[in-house]
Amino acid sequence: MALSFFLQLLLGHVIGDFFLQPYWLVLAKRNGWPGLIIHVGVVTFITSVLVWGLIPIWWVWMIVLYLGHLFIDQFRTFIFTDNSKGKGLLLLFLDQLAHIILIGLIAWGATGWTFSDLNPLTTEAVNQARLIVYLIGLTIAVSVVPVLEAETTVAVLAFLGTEINYTVAIETADRMLGAGERIIAVIVILLGYWFIAPVIFLPRLIYMIRQGQFETDKVGVITKVATSFVAMLVVALILLNIPIPALA
Repeated sequence: MALSFFLQLLLGHVIGDFFLQPYWLVLAKRNGWPGLIIHVGVVTFITSVLVWGLIPIWWVWMIVLYLGHLFIDQFRTFIFTDNSKGKGLLLLFLDQLAHIILIGLIAWGATGWTFSDLNPLTTEAVNQARLIVYLIGLTIAVSVVPVLEAETTVAVLAFLGTEINYTVAIETADRMLGAGERIIAVIVILLGYWFIAPVIFLPRLIYMIRQGQFETDKVGVITKVATSFVAMLVVALILLNIPIPALA
């Protein structure tokens, strides 16, 4: 129960904080309380659907989640607003670390969950929990990595002397082609064909070259593809230690 609750909280977070946070909501959230309240409400609603009835008084912990998420996110809206010199990437990592700590504390308070409860994922047949982990990996591939790509690109450009002082919109190609390449790359690595994985990232690179992006933003193109590849390599290495649910 403790393992499932923690993983459901984590799945709700990655879905609500990334998959269900379009560009207009990102801008609204950065502009003040109305957007911030809507965003945190979306995260809490999705998580509530996932943990509904899973533990006694689950709704109390959803109130804690709402207030905790709102407290964390208000720092990015009202306090840490300086994204110059690539600070956005660092703030992204710190923001997500704070959310994961909050999720861990809620799981611990509600069920007594500890990090040792993750051990059954690799040693026991816990198919439902493993399925949730794979869903988390899928959501990361589709929605989290594009944000990481954007922030990493801004940070690299800032390091090289080119500042971007606005919230970067994520291109459709980076979302769709990028999601496809990352999912396929993870699958081929899990199937043991790791040597094919680098080739999977060529279509989007070729697309960006044909669109003229490579000529105008060589650093950005290389950074995006490299970030995508490294991120999926990390996800694949984690999933390699967790048996595929259907085969467990």
